[in-house]
Amino acid sequence: MKKVLMILMAAFLFVGIVACGGKTTTEAPTTSAPTTEAPTTDAPTTAVNTLPVLAGVVDVDIYVGDEFDPLAGVTATDAEDGSLTASIELTGTVDLNTAGDYTLTYTVTDSNGGETVATRVVSVLALTLVYPSGVYNFKFETTELRHTFMAAAEKYLMNNMYGGVPVFANGGFNVYSSRLQLPVQDYVAVMGYGTGFSTMTADDSTVLMDDGNPGNAGQYTFRTTISTNPGTWNQWLYDTSTDSDLMGVYMDALYTYQFNDDKTGYEVVPSMASSNPVPIYSRETETGKTVSKVWQITLRDDLEWYYHPDTVTTGLATGHEVIDANDFVDTFKLALDKQWFRAISGGGDFITSSNKIKNAQAYLDGDATWDEVGIKKINNLTFEFEFVDEQSDWNVRYFLSSFVMTPINMELYDALGASYGTSNTTIAYHGAYYVDYFEADKVLRYLKNPEYHTPTEYFFTGYTFSVIEDSDVRFQEFVAGKLEAASVPTQYYDAYKNYPGIKQVPGATTFRLMINGLGTVDNQVTQFPGSTFVPEPLLANDDFKMAMFFAIDRQKLAEEVLKTSTTQMYLFSDAYLVEAELGVPYRQTVEGMSVGEGLSPSTYGYNRDAAEALWEIAIADLVADGVYQKGTSSAFTVIELGLNIFSGSIAQALFGDYIKTTFENTFISYENFIKVQINVETKDFPGIYYDYMMVGEFDLSIGGIFGSTLDAASFLDVFSDDNRGGFTLNWGVDTSTANIEVLYETVDGVKHLEMWSYNAITAALNGTVYIEEGAEAVVPFAVIDDATPYGATFTINEFNNPDYTNIKYTVQEYNVDDGNYYDLAGYIDLVPTA
Repeated sequence: MKKVLMILMAAFLFVGIVACGGKTTTEAPTTSAPTTEAPTTDAPTTAVNTLPVLAGVVDVDIYVGDEFDPLAGVTATDAEDGSLTASIELTGTVDLNTAGDYTLTYTVTDSNGGETVATRVVSVLALTLVYPSGVYNFKFETTELRHTFMAAAEKYLMNNMYGGVPVFANGGFNVYSSRLQLPVQDYVAVMGYGTGFSTMTADDSTVLMDDGNPGNAGQYTFRTTISTNPGTWNQWLYDTSTDSDLMGVYMDALYTYQFNDDKTGYEVVPSMASSNPVPIYSRETETGKTVSKVWQITLRDDLEWYYHPDTVTTGLATGHEVIDANDFVDTFKLALDKQWFRAISGGGDFITSSNKIKNAQAYLDGDATWDEVGIKKINNLTFEFEFVDEQSDWNVRYFLSSFVMTPINMELYDALGASYGTSNTTIAYHGAYYVDYFEADKVLRYLKNPEYHTPTEYFFTGYTFSVIEDSDVRFQEFVAGKLEAASVPTQYYDAYKNYPGIKQVPGATTFRLMINGLGTVDNQVTQFPGSTFVPEPLLANDDFKMAMFFAIDRQKLAEEVLKTSTTQMYLFSDAYLVEAELGVPYRQTVEGMSVGEGLSPSTYGYNRDAAEALWEIAIADLVADGVYQKGTSSAFTVIELGLNIFSGSIAQALFGDYIKTTFENTFISYENFIKVQINVETKDFPGIYYDYMMVGEFDLSIGGIFGSTLDAASFLDVFSDDNRGGFTLNWGVDTSTANIEVLYETVDGVKHLEMWSYNAITAALNGTVYIEEGAEAVVPFAVIDDATPYGATFTINEFNNPDYTNIKYTVQEYNVDDGNYYDLAGYIDLVPTA
């Protein structure tokens, strides 16, 4: 595999340099006159002065724009005087903005007048901007390089608002019951306050349950709420946060998150697995990471299914209670066969994610057999993944820490068919709890799973999830003593902000104003064939997109209007890490902070003057282009923009009012007599996504997607213009053109100044990609394998393996019988031309 071209440089040694010419002491002169006294035997000896020694004066190469301290690392020492570093005299200068060689002279003199002089050449090198070509993979590059490219990608989105306009993060305030004993008092990244690991000081007999009656003595139930009914009980099909919350309690995972020993952080440890993944045919990268494409996972030998007492298990095959490698592999195959959502899309899947499996796409296309897919059973307790891209131990554990990557009960599925996963009694459980009772629109009650492999892992004897859509009602249930925890609605914050059980919860999701920037009917129909929606041209103007960003006072919105949200101006909040093993939030790195340059970070992006100026530029251009007609002082031209918000939320209504007022007061042109009018419309969840944003049937809409917080780079694909991640919500953007300038340094210290496209950066941070002139391209290959069909020249359709094996192709075959050419497709091993 070709990687970034690296130029090796000779290392400079620090040497001491001693110059001649310093003054020394000589012997006293003697006389030739005779003497009558015997010569003395204790005549004084002569002393020799040792010259000072300069160290660290070595030639050095730096780049235009670098920082350089000419005295850094330079020292002077003297045998008689000790350190003379502070007495070094420096002559000569270095122009850090102009390429060239600069000579610096260092002089030091000791107390006896001994002098040492040394010189060095500082070469300031110019960086030439290039458009890179070749095969790149930054997945295991240095932390600094990965942060640099991550920041370059986010900065591009922020400087064009191609990812939508950030407005606030979904943080808030929770209140907790007095009997709940949280394991930590301070919020811990990923683990939060660790409610699942809490204990209780009193049992259920001291509190009211969901039916309004006291609970049972000796039981400790965590009482909470959800806003909607579960949508599915099959983890491979879920697509809402409600289902995720519910499944996370009754489903286990191969690896799970636990507090570290001092509860200051987290660990990803084996749960259903018996140990960490084992690499096969591994290698060590230049950055010191052990990586491999093939990893084996061994299971615990005590895993068993638990069935609800009402689940009919008669007739199931012998041994159906045992969970082993067959369950995992058979489920993975079924998920691909059925094209279940979480197997083929959604981030942590087999097809599109950075953890994509060898031949999974070919199998889906009917071009490979199951035996050729990189999922195999090794023995009854061990199975194997072969990935398209190399993975580290951390990558694999993170990939398998989701409850999705666990089996369904195949015997029960075979017995129930389409009915599997339609209720709490049509699945089998392997988590710490199971759903004992479900009543739609009312409650789900969980009890401990008696077959769970580690029965003492969690304190609670059960959970209740009351189904309550209205946040106000949920909070009132907490006040009435029926819940362990609740979020504080905006309208109650002031009254409860000093409540002893209140805690702030930072948000991982940045909510954004999503933008339909397609601009014209032709663009709308091209993107969404058959659409009759007419997009607003103003929203296709990049200056207006930036005007919307600067118009919003985010601190006022979050803290005064919404009150319980978190002020946020970036696409990625403090919850996101690029290098999870390092443990430092990307937002707090030097590279992450650089994204705010030019975006008024001191005011969280609010700059009314900039908003008005950009608005005037945008509207003047659009008027000049004939898109809008200039109005008059008595009859303004009105541009109407629809704004979709979530229904059933007071906070969302307040948000809509704030945006309406802010935009309508800001975007008024008295030069062209044009103004903006915002029409706020409420939409139900999740239709606001599926029926509007994802199909381009909107002007502006509030929305937010929770990404992979421990692998922020894997979340970049949701902002790509080709909808490669399946969750693009902003339209009319271009992320395919190489127009992002990136200055980065490779592990050997060589700097590169290159122009990349957003899509190319996204691909390179997550795996192997072929780049041509800074943009993604079809990799050029010559076929020299004996298996070349018909000796033909190939068109490569898909570059899906960095080893150049199993590449999809099409070729035209000439049929001598009818004189026609026919397209044939297949997979073949190729050899790169360069």
